[in-house]
Amino acid sequence: NLQATSTRTHRSAAEPPPHHLSLMSLESRRAKSARGRRFLAQREPKLVENPRTALLARGQKSSAVVNELLTDLFCLKKPHAKHFRRHNAVHPWEDATPLEFLCQKNDASLFGFGTHSKKRPHNLVLGRCFDHRILDMYEFGVEASAAMAGFARGAGGGASGEAKPLLQFNGDGWENVVELKELRAFLLDWFGGKPAEAIAPLALERVIAFSASPEGWGAADGGSGGSRRIVRLRQYSVKLQKSAEATAPHVALREMGPRVDLVVRRVQRPAPDLLREAMRQPAASSAAPKKARNVSHSKLGGREGRLHLPKQDLSQMPTARMKGLGKRGVAPKQGGGGGGGGGGGGGGGGGS
Repeated sequence: NLQATSTRTHRSAAEPPPHHLSLMSLESRRAKSARGRRFLAQREPKLVENPRTALLARGQKSSAVVNELLTDLFCLKKPHAKHFRRHNAVHPWEDATPLEFLCQKNDASLFGFGTHSKKRPHNLVLGRCFDHRILDMYEFGVEASAAMAGFARGAGGGASGEAKPLLQFNGDGWENVVELKELRAFLLDWFGGKPAEAIAPLALERVIAFSASPEGWGAADGGSGGSRRIVRLRQYSVKLQKSAEATAPHVALREMGPRVDLVVRRVQRPAPDLLREAMRQPAASSAAPKKARNVSHSKLGGREGRLHLPKQDLSQMPTARMKGLGKRGVAPKQGGGGGGGGGGGGGGGGGS
């Protein structure tokens, strides 16, 4: 029995793991129906990208601190987020193929993965994907964390889930240090949400602030002289109040959580060729969507269309033919020639 069991579980080195097979089957799938073609068309590259979806999952072992932080990140990213509450045997730094498969299956280009171990306690991995491949990753250690549930009483009502946040980066290190510049671009993609050209002041409901000290970021080993690379995340709700000046209202900020202090542990920067491909923008072509004619939108967001139809001729409309509705015979005209008169007389005699 032991020999049979070892034979069944044995796999040759040339055979790829099951995740590779699933990934290959997803890539080679072809739609057989109109609904399937529309589904695949939504995942194709577009000139204007869809809002990025974030996938939040747990490793084989996680702590309560990590679980609360993943739940708060899910609340920050809703409705464009998916949260897996079960444990997954995934190790992003050793083998990223299972994580890439999960991101492709759920159509997620952002991911957050939480683990806990003796060597790396309260570990959080945030990353981005391009073309179903991991572009870059940041591994953080959670030093201090306060969940959003602890700020429910003093948040003053909080903010709506779909409100676009304002991202604020405090400190001159975000402009001068190369590592912080890369991290700022990463955080903008992760927390920025859907791009918008302009936002009304009344629609601004929350602010996410990041602060980092420039000490320790220039060293290649992650710190010099015992200094560590720490990033602090805070979220505030925005309340507009009356002010003495009539030009603009007074903006009051109330902390609504989460309050997190993160220490950078490991960084996987994007490969140059993959980054070049991800930064390339497709040229506008004839396949771009054209402006729909005779289509308008109502104030409630409904879609309305105008149809131009030809004038209807009701006399040519086919109806049900019944014997009682048939056309009756028309009597011949009186007078006329002799033959016609004889015929008329005969007709009259027949009528009498």
